[in-house]
Amino acid sequence: VGPALFFSLVIITLSFVPVFTLQAQEGRLFSPLAFTKTYAMAAAAGLSVTLIPVLMGYLIRGRIPSEQSNPLNRFLIAIYRPLLNAVLQGPKRTLAVATVLLLLSLWPLQHIGGEFMPKLDEGDLLYMPTALPGLSAGKAAELLQQTDRLIKTVPEVASVYGKAGRAETATDPAPMEMFETTIQFKPKDQWRPGMTQDRLVEELDRIVKVPGLANIWVPPIRNRIDMLATGIKSPVGVKVAGTDLATIDRLTGEIERALKDVPGVSSALAERLTGGRYVDVNIRRDAAARFGMNIADVQSLISSAVGGENIGETVEGLQRFPINMRYPREIRDSLEKLRVLPIITERGQRLVLSDVADIRITDGPPMLRSENARLSGWVYVDIRGRDLKSAVQDM
Repeated sequence: VGPALFFSLVIITLSFVPVFTLQAQEGRLFSPLAFTKTYAMAAAAGLSVTLIPVLMGYLIRGRIPSEQSNPLNRFLIAIYRPLLNAVLQGPKRTLAVATVLLLLSLWPLQHIGGEFMPKLDEGDLLYMPTALPGLSAGKAAELLQQTDRLIKTVPEVASVYGKAGRAETATDPAPMEMFETTIQFKPKDQWRPGMTQDRLVEELDRIVKVPGLANIWVPPIRNRIDMLATGIKSPVGVKVAGTDLATIDRLTGEIERALKDVPGVSSALAERLTGGRYVDVNIRRDAAARFGMNIADVQSLISSAVGGENIGETVEGLQRFPINMRYPREIRDSLEKLRVLPIITERGQRLVLSDVADIRITDGPPMLRSENARLSGWVYVDIRGRDLKSAVQDM
């Protein structure tokens, strides 16, 4: 019994060798399973030829019934023995049949497709659309409430919780136009007959059609793994790196338009590197010098009036909060009111900001991404109804 157990456990151990060849995130996900299983099988194989025979001599005593006394064994032997005799009597015929079956399996194997990661049923779903830049906080909240109400109309949805922009942590660099909506489903016994997760995603994508939003539906854990590994939230992404923002923006736009025609691509959206609005204050040095001011004096006024300045601190229990003072939003958001921002020089002269600076609104990138010290633009691609490998090859 010992040698038979040993070789059976060795075969099981060798079956996990392909798992050790996995790399990147799939390797990090499944290598602990392979190592644990291999160590357990190796220990069991060692015990099968050392400890098990000794324990069998002590524990198995008395009259041991034969295999033929068990009706189940007799049934299995009656099936197995003729097949074994046929294989042993015609080894060439057996090898020929196995070769033919192997060759016949090559055709469906070429059409089965491939995935970077196996698809897991996590139970919940994450809705991560991306809007165009320049989205205000009020409009983002309105869109978030609108999409939440549309998602909640599906009977299988138990709860919906959405977030726009970044969380209150320095580790979340999400812009305002990036939404994260966590969808929790009811137990499957409460779903409609014939409803599956794939059909739910198709129904949700059909219901949640909001102009300006590109839908992406991904499982939460898989999304976090993808974002930690690559930074891209969609199943497939394209990164364009370079030194010129205008060229990167043009190329990502062309890639977006080209990918939308690829079969299986449900949505493709390139990050817009233009659309940010900035208040540009260009200080006129000669004008400031005539009033006895330098650049630092004007910049200090702008930073304290627009950006704010901490003038104190409040203590509430164990928490401390800074007291920041700046001009109201209605003044900070108006160019005309910024131009008449009062300035009192050290000589007592009363000026306005437009006397020493030119103020205008300029366009620019809403957010800059860099990778390996180079500017980059990303294209998010969501694929449904097709395997990722063939879709990426067509891209």
